Amino acid sequence: MKQIVILDLEWNGTYSRRTKSFFNEIIEFGAVKLGPDLNPIDTFSEFIHPQVGKKISGKISMLTNLKDEDLEEGLLFTQVMSRFKRWAGKCILMTWGTSDVLALIENCRYFTGNPKIPFLTEYVDLQAFCEAQMHDKSGRQMGLSSAAEALEIEEDDLDHHRALDDSFLSLRCFQKLYQEDALKEFIKDASCKEFYDRMLFKTVTICSLDNPLINSADMRFCCDICGRRARRKKDWELKSKSFRAPFYCRHCDHQFIGRVQFKLKYEGLVVKKKILPYEEPEAKENEDAPQRSESRS
Repeated sequence: MKQIVILDLEWNGTYSRRTKSFFNEIIEFGAVKLGPDLNPIDTFSEFIHPQVGKKISGKISMLTNLKDEDLEEGLLFTQVMSRFKRWAGKCILMTWGTSDVLALIENCRYFTGNPKIPFLTEYVDLQAFCEAQMHDKSGRQMGLSSAAEALEIEEDDLDHHRALDDSFLSLRCFQKLYQEDALKEFIKDASCKEFYDRMLFKTVTICSLDNPLINSADMRFCCDICGRRARRKKDWELKSKSFRAPFYCRHCDHQFIGRVQFKLKYEGLVVKKKILPYEEPEAKENEDAPQRSESRS
């Protein structure tokens, strides 16, 4: 297996007059290079002198404890990219989640005109790998600190939201969960067009039942007690980007709420269905009504 490099970035949200849009300008690189035993053998840490945003936003400054003067002696983005490419060599690059890769694509496109990341040939989404190893089925992306806490990893010696320290925290999570065979399926070829197409694809939640991608069979529900086909009692209602409707099973006289959500991802349409307890409308209305206080004479 190739050498592994875990990278973390910090960036500053700013407005670009050139593109007339907001832009996540990278201001810090931090990375750790691993040996065959998964222990660190070298580190990379560089500040980037901002070219778009002249000042760090208050939110980012509070989050990272970085100040404008910290970046004054930093190198330009293209210079740091060149240095990092030489330092990393041919490696498997890991980041916690894909947001750092998206920021790199955005910055490469802005400063060089080319969205391709010059040092990226093989890539692992470390967040997705750790979630799979931890058998997390919540459907929500797990933050780095949350994963470290769940794995009982010591992090008091690290500064949160600083690039190098966050790369070390990612490493500690990786060390706890590493399995060679399990890792192989998460290593993606990042040198092809499909990688960038997939990375830049924005998931869309479908909120119209007229969409031709929706199959009528996906709107049917079976009773969660007897397993037989249930009948929908009312029209579908869109709530929190999912469709809901009450259903009735005549075989066991059971009522429930059917919920279905449609998300269009790069791989295609993903349908999520769930059965919720039925709640009588009258009971809900009574709960929502304001309580009246009785006056005493």
